[in-house]
Amino acid sequence: MRGIKILLGILTALGLAAQPLRLAGPLSGFVFDSGAAGIRPILGLPGAAYVGDVVAGGLEWASVAPGGSAALAFREGALYGLGGLERLEPVWSRIEGALGKPDRAAWSADGSLAVIYSAAAGLAQLIRNPGGAPAAGEPLAIGPGATALAVDSQGRIVAGLPAGVYLFAPGEPASLLAPVEGAVAIATAGDRLWVAGAGGEILEIEDYAGRPKAFLLASVPDPVGLAVAPDGKSLFVAGRADRSVEIYDLASRTAAGRLPLAVEPAALEALSAEPLWLVRASAAGSDPLWVLKAGPEPGLWFVPVGRGE
Repeated sequence: MRGIKILLGILTALGLAAQPLRLAGPLSGFVFDSGAAGIRPILGLPGAAYVGDVVAGGLEWASVAPGGSAALAFREGALYGLGGLERLEPVWSRIEGALGKPDRAAWSADGSLAVIYSAAAGLAQLIRNPGGAPAAGEPLAIGPGATALAVDSQGRIVAGLPAGVYLFAPGEPASLLAPVEGAVAIATAGDRLWVAGAGGEILEIEDYAGRPKAFLLASVPDPVGLAVAPDGKSLFVAGRADRSVEIYDLASRTAAGRLPLAVEPAALEALSAEPLWLVRASAAGSDPLWVLKAGPEPGLWFVPVGRGE
């Protein structure tokens, strides 16, 4: 495993006249900036990227699909689906019948489905086609205290609840997958599912929608995020206590490497279809983002807010 590279991504603004924001290069994804109350693009590739100006503002809450194919945004008492982010010209569609302001959301890998959750009501709700003609499903009572969510391409919802991790499949009763207390992250790929518990246990659950079988894959102190590589071959686990990302080979179910981090991770949120995840968001308006890129030469990238700020 080659050493981690920590590089500062700065895009030179010399020679550029002041003009409205337009897509002039590759996008690495989008983030919701709560301080700026808006969704902002990461313009450029890791190593030469910066956080651009707000493209959808006035938001109380937002969540962006991996790759920016769609977003959900709450403003002025209503939930909206957003498309067109890749053009930096969002198209807003109000979602009728949606729950109020969500407390959390999760996305299917292709961004065609999202699930939102209201803690006060103990309800979850599927949102189909968020970036096109969004439609809200019937609210589903999953109970209060959900600490983690996931949804697959079939609309099956997995929720970490106080009594354990449960599967909610359309037309079927809820089923307990594993008695994990305080699930902090859930990831799915194919017929397998992974759960990080607050106690550090990382569980793999085979055939989670059929005849689930759970076993302990690893233990990581204070895990804060899980991510499966796009090719489905590796699992990444961010650990806050050790400031590291542990990598596991999913074919052999063995440790495959460890990436030390220069910052304390807060999550592993997919930014694109590539192996690119947000590790730490900006804590203040001018603070940088930290982005993890996996692959043959993995690295943690420092992404400034604005051109060279």
